[in-house]
Amino acid sequence: MSDALTLVVAVASPLLLIALVALTPRGRLSVRIAMRNAFRRPAQTLLVALGLSLAALLFSASFTLEAALHQAMRAQQTADLGGVDAVVTPVEPDDQEEPEESGESGEAADTGPPALDSDDVRSIEDALDEPGATVSSLLSLPVPVEHGRTERGEPGLTVVGASNNDDAVRLVDSSGEPLARDGLREDDILLSAAASRDLRAERGDVLTVAGRTMRVVGVYETGAPLAPPASAVVSLRELQEIADLPGRVNAVTLAYDREVTWEEREDPVHGELSSLARANDWEAEPLRASAHESADRLTTELSTLFLLFSQLSMVAGVLLIVLVVMMLAGERHAEFGVLRAMGMKRGRLAFVLALEGLGYAVLASAAGTLLGWGVGAGASRVLSDRVTDPALPPPRLEFGFDPVAMATAYLIGVGVIAVVFALVALRASKVDIVAALRGAEAPPRSRRRAVVLPVLALLAGLATAALGVRNGTATETLTGLTLVFGALGAGLPRLRVPQRLAHSAGAVAVIVLWSLPSELFGETGSGITIFFLSGIALVGAGVWLFVSNDDLVQRALRRLLAPLPRMTSVVPIAVAYSVRNRLRSGMTIAMLSIVVLTITLSGFVTAAVNQIYADHRSVTGGFDLQASWVSPGGAPPDLRSVFEESPHIDTSEVGRIGGYADVSVRARQIDAEAGAEEVGVWGADEDYLLGNRYPVFLRAPGLDSSEEVWDELRRSPNTAVVSGTMIPSDSAAFVGGGSDLELEGVDVLDEELPGDLRLEVAGPDGGTTTLRVIGVVDRSAEYLGDVVTSTEGLARITGEDASPTHWFVAADDREEVGEVALAARRALLDHGVTVTPLQEEVEFRASSNGVVQWLLMAFMGFGLVVGCSALGVVSIRSITERRNQIGVLRAIGMQRSGIRRLFLIESLVVTVSGIALGVGLGFAVSPGLVDSLRVDLPGVTYTVPVAVLVVIIGATLVFSTLVSVLASRRAGDVPPAEALRDRT
Repeated sequence: MSDALTLVVAVASPLLLIALVALTPRGRLSVRIAMRNAFRRPAQTLLVALGLSLAALLFSASFTLEAALHQAMRAQQTADLGGVDAVVTPVEPDDQEEPEESGESGEAADTGPPALDSDDVRSIEDALDEPGATVSSLLSLPVPVEHGRTERGEPGLTVVGASNNDDAVRLVDSSGEPLARDGLREDDILLSAAASRDLRAERGDVLTVAGRTMRVVGVYETGAPLAPPASAVVSLRELQEIADLPGRVNAVTLAYDREVTWEEREDPVHGELSSLARANDWEAEPLRASAHESADRLTTELSTLFLLFSQLSMVAGVLLIVLVVMMLAGERHAEFGVLRAMGMKRGRLAFVLALEGLGYAVLASAAGTLLGWGVGAGASRVLSDRVTDPALPPPRLEFGFDPVAMATAYLIGVGVIAVVFALVALRASKVDIVAALRGAEAPPRSRRRAVVLPVLALLAGLATAALGVRNGTATETLTGLTLVFGALGAGLPRLRVPQRLAHSAGAVAVIVLWSLPSELFGETGSGITIFFLSGIALVGAGVWLFVSNDDLVQRALRRLLAPLPRMTSVVPIAVAYSVRNRLRSGMTIAMLSIVVLTITLSGFVTAAVNQIYADHRSVTGGFDLQASWVSPGGAPPDLRSVFEESPHIDTSEVGRIGGYADVSVRARQIDAEAGAEEVGVWGADEDYLLGNRYPVFLRAPGLDSSEEVWDELRRSPNTAVVSGTMIPSDSAAFVGGGSDLELEGVDVLDEELPGDLRLEVAGPDGGTTTLRVIGVVDRSAEYLGDVVTSTEGLARITGEDASPTHWFVAADDREEVGEVALAARRALLDHGVTVTPLQEEVEFRASSNGVVQWLLMAFMGFGLVVGCSALGVVSIRSITERRNQIGVLRAIGMQRSGIRRLFLIESLVVTVSGIALGVGLGFAVSPGLVDSLRVDLPGVTYTVPVAVLVVIIGATLVFSTLVSVLASRRAGDVPPAEALRDRT
C-alpha cells in the first residue's frame, strides 16, 4: 500500500464507520440526535472541537517533528554525496597484496596511487545492470594548497577533479543556487565555504596548488561528491596533470535515474558489477543506500529519547481530551436526565453520546493533524541552523510531508477522543434522573465500592512490588510501592484517620519514592520507561497533595492579596469552585505541570551536560590542537623536531605534545558470546600516555588512580584502555552512538574491572594479538579511540612501525591558542600536516548540543503554549457552565469587574499551581537524574538552568494571564437577566 493510500484509508475509516451506523434504522435516528446536539449550539460545538484539536495537535506535532528529525539525519548523511548514488574505487595499496619484485635488481614496482583507466570505466558501464544510470569519472586527491596573501595553507586539501559537464558534481552556493562549471578553465579552482574560511581566500584570489598558480572563481556550500566540508573542485585534466595520472581516475560514480528507496543489500552494485569488482580488486559501495540505513539507525536511536518527552506531552493531550469531554457531559447533565425520564434506555443514551464523540473525533483530529503538520514545518525552519553536525556540511532541517506519520497521528487522535467519549458516555448514561432534573448533585457512591477499590489496589501493589523485588527490576518495584502508598492514602480515612493527613501522607510518600535514585530498587532497563512513569507518578502525587490542601491555598492567597482588598473579596468564591470540582481542577493543573516538569528536567540535563563542554580541555584530554599527517608519500615527521627547527613558531608557547597512530581492525572479547566487530585501535606514544588528562573511572585491580593506569599502559605493550562507549549504558544523556563492540560482564556501576578482561585483536596479516583491558575512560572522551594501547602494542598488532601520524598539542598559555594554531599551521605546511583547533569544535557542540535537545525544547515549548491555550478553552467552557451562578452574583450586586477578577483569580490559581508543581518536582527529581548521568560522565556537575526556568515561568505566566484576561472579560459581559434564565 502506498503512503498516500495509507493516509486516504486512515481518514476515510472513521467516516465509513459513521456511514455504516447510519444505514440501520435505529442508527440513523441516533446519528440525527447526535447531529442535532452538535448543531444546536454551534459556538459551544466549535469550542469543544477547538479544545480537542489542541490535544490532537500535540499528537500530530510529535510525529511530524520526528519525521523532520529523520529528514535531517538523511540530509546530513548524504550531504557530501552530491549527485552520486554509488561508487566504484580501486582498493588502497595497503589493502592489496605486496607487489612482486621486478627485475634482477629486486626493486619493487612503482605502483603509485590506485587508479582506473578508460578500459576499466567501460567495463564498469557494461557490467552495471541499471538502465538509465549515469556513469561519471572523478579523481579525488589530497593536494597542498597555499594562499600567499594571508600566509595560510592546507598541506592536504581534498581536491576533486571532474569534467565540466559531469552531473555527479552539483555545486550549490550560499544562496542555494547551482554554481555553474561550464566555463571552468584549467587554471581555475572552486573552493568550498569551509576551505575558503580556512585559507581566508575569496573569489578572485590567487592560490598555489601543488606548485601551480590557480585563481579562485567561486565558492560553494555543498555538492562536491566524496569530499569533506573543506575541499576544492578543479577540471579533471588539470588534476590529472598535477598528480601525473594522465587519463586515469580513482572513482567511478553511479547516479541512478530513480530515487534510492531500497536497502543497501538490494543496490544494483551488488549484481554483476560486484563480481567484476572482486575480480579486479575494486570496491563497489552503495553510498546513498548505506547512508540512508545509517541515518535510519541513528534516527531510531535518537527517537527513543524524543519518544520519552513526546509521551509526556501526549499524556497532557489525553488529560485535555478527558477534561473537555467531562465538562461537556457535566454541562448536559440535566439534558441527560430529561432524555432518561422520557424513556431513553441507558444503552441508547451512551450510544448517542459515543457517536457524537466520534464525530468530534473525526473533526478535531483532522484539524489538529493539519495544524500539527504546520507546526512541524514552522519548527523545522526555526531550528534549521541549529541541527548540524560539526563533522558534516550544515544542511537545513528539511521538512517533508510524511503520509504515514500523518495517518498515524490522525488515527491516534481519533482513537483517543473516541475512547474517552465512550467511557464518559457509559458513566453519563448512569445519570440519576431525579437529581439531574432538580439540578442537584448525584447521590454519593456506595461505601462498599469506596472500600473495595483501595483494598484491591493495595493487594495489586503488594503483589507487583514483591514481583519486582524477586526479579530485581525497579519498574515493578516502584510501581507496586506507588500503588501501596496510594491505596493507603485513599483507604485510611475509612479507618477514621483524618482525610487530609491520610491523603497528604500518601502523596508525599509517592513523591519521596520517585525522587530517590531508581537504581536502589533494581535494574532500570532502558531508563526511558522509568523516567516516563516517574513523571506521571510525581505529577499525580503533586496534584493529589494540592487538592487535599486547597484550604491552605485559599489562606495563602488571602494573605498574598491582602494589600488588594478588591482581589481578596473574590478569593473564597474562586477557590470554592476549584474545591467543588477537584477532579477537573486537578487534571488542569496536571496538564500544565507535566509540560513544565518535562521542560525543567530537560533544562537540568542540558545544563549539566553542557558543563562538560564549558572547558574544551576536559573533552580533549587537556589539549588544544589536533594535527594529522595527510601527505600521500614519505614518512611522517617528528613534530617536536619540526617545531624546534621552524622559524614560524616559538616552542616556549607549546606545552605538551602527544602522538598516536591508528588502525581499523576487528576485535572480540575473549570468553564472550559476541563475535568480532570493527574497532579503531590507537597506538599512543609515551608523550601522549603521560600527557593526556582523561580520567579513568573503571580500573583493573591493583591500579588505584588514572595516572597508574596510563603509566601501566606505557610500560606494558600487551595492555589497553577502552572508551566508555564499549560499556553498555542506559544513561539518559546518551542514546545511541556507542561502539559496535560492547564488553560483556562489565557494568558502569562496577567498582573495578574484572582482572581477566581481554580482547583478541586481528592484525592485517591474519594473526591475532591479545590485549588485557586495564581501564575504561568515560564517554565524554570524544577525542579518543575505541581501544588505546602503546605504540609498541600497535606494532605487535600490525607487524609494522607504529610511528605517530596524528598529534595533540597543548598551548602553554591557553589564552594564546589561536596564535599557536596559526604558527603551527605555517610550521607544518611543508611537512604535509594539517592543524585543527579543538576549542572551536567543542564550543560548537556546546552551543547546539545536538539535534534532539533543540527538537525537544521546541516541541515541549509548543506543548506549553498548547497547555496555556487549553486553559483558556477550559475557562470559557467554565463560564458557559456557570452562567446561572454569574447571574446570581450580578443580581446581588457584584459588578462586572468583580466577575472578571473572580475568573481571573481562578485561572491564575490553576496556572501558578501548575508552574509551581512542575518546577518544584523538577528541583526534587533533578539531583537524582544528574547523579545517574555521572555513571557515564563523572565530570557532570549539578547546575540550575536559571535561563530556562525564567523563560518557562515568565512565558507561562504571560501567556496564561493573557488568555485568562480574555476569558474573564467574556465572563463579565454575560447579561444577568439571561444568565438567571440559564439561556445559552
